[in-house]
Amino acid sequence: MLASLTRRESEQPWLNGATSLALARELAVDESALVPLLSAAAASGLVQPRNGYHATPGFAPELTAEQTAFFAERLAPDAAQPLVPIPYEPVAQAVRRAQIAGLPGAFDTLAATGRIVRVGEHLYRGEQLAEIRARLEQTLRAEGTMTAARFRDAVGTSRKYIVPLLEFFDAAGITVRDGDLRTLRAP
Repeated sequence: MLASLTRRESEQPWLNGATSLALARELAVDESALVPLLSAAAASGLVQPRNGYHATPGFAPELTAEQTAFFAERLAPDAAQPLVPIPYEPVAQAVRRAQIAGLPGAFDTLAATGRIVRVGEHLYRGEQLAEIRARLEQTLRAEGTMTAARFRDAVGTSRKYIVPLLEFFDAAGITVRDGDLRTLRAP
């Protein structure tokens, strides 16, 4: 199992690791038999679990220069509106059409590591979402409750983006909805 992970990390360094299903197929074992072994390996520090993937300790995925350039072009922030996301589907289609080795896996890695986050039909860069969350929490700490309109003003975007963001933060357990108002979830 460790040899397989090490080989995969060397051959495809842009991947976040391997799923239990991918490892089971590669090792020709039943996934249900492999999962307890992965759990034991993780508990002993031999394997690092990460959002549905497994990797060797210390492994950090690295995109190739070509993959990095592809995503830099498509995920570039708009300086005039730095917190406005980009539509998800055109990026996903471009990933499927591109003839760049490992690009779909690199796209998955960006999502699994939080460098990009899909919210509804849009894609946020991790730093955008962190800034939006900071503004959300700052406003709620100062005011106690917040409407969607108040959140829109705090973030500086339109309702088109705010409603899915509020639903995202509700689902993530950051906020609690009570009618038209949101509050921070108690720790």
